[in-house]
Amino acid sequence: MNRYIRERLPAFTFVTIIFILGISFGAIAVKTVDYELRQDLFFYFNGFLDGFTEIEYEQSSLLADSIRFNLFNIFVIWSFGLSMILMPLIIVFLFFKGFLLGFTVGFLVSEYSFKGILMSLAAVFPQNLLIIPVYLISTVMAIYLSLSIYKYYRGRARIELEDLVVYTLEMAILALILLLASLLETYLSPFLLRFLIAFIL
Repeated sequence: MNRYIRERLPAFTFVTIIFILGISFGAIAVKTVDYELRQDLFFYFNGFLDGFTEIEYEQSSLLADSIRFNLFNIFVIWSFGLSMILMPLIIVFLFFKGFLLGFTVGFLVSEYSFKGILMSLAAVFPQNLLIIPVYLISTVMAIYLSLSIYKYYRGRARIELEDLVVYTLEMAILALILLLASLLETYLSPFLLRFLIAFIL
């Protein structure tokens, strides 16, 4: 296990930096957005908060949507790892995920200050506590498999069916973790946000 971590530590460091850069650029982008657009987003989100406690939503439908979205993401990373050509897109995908997260949190903090931090902790943090590590780990796995495939075609390494099976099983385990993240996103985050709106905000 220690050898496994040591061998992949540079890749983990690299993808973590890419993700942090995505978050940073997303947070900075909030300040560059046109004022009118920011006002539209602000009024839209305010309207959402005003009616959130009274909204009746079908949790099973939201859970299904979240599961589909998360499974699609892990499938994209898995499939990109099987291709030498598409491998660079994994990094772009990870950066974009960080960008969206940074923009979301940056917008909330920019518009609502301390309340925005609380809303981020309630609505964004719980599921991302699982989602972010899954993205980072799956990205490293996909990059390593893609590089192994490249070395195989260059005659510098061997790839067996067992390697692809193990890769797929590891991705399946990460997909199960994303299912748990979907449960947090559907049941815990809305509960925390409702609590904030009712008693704090």
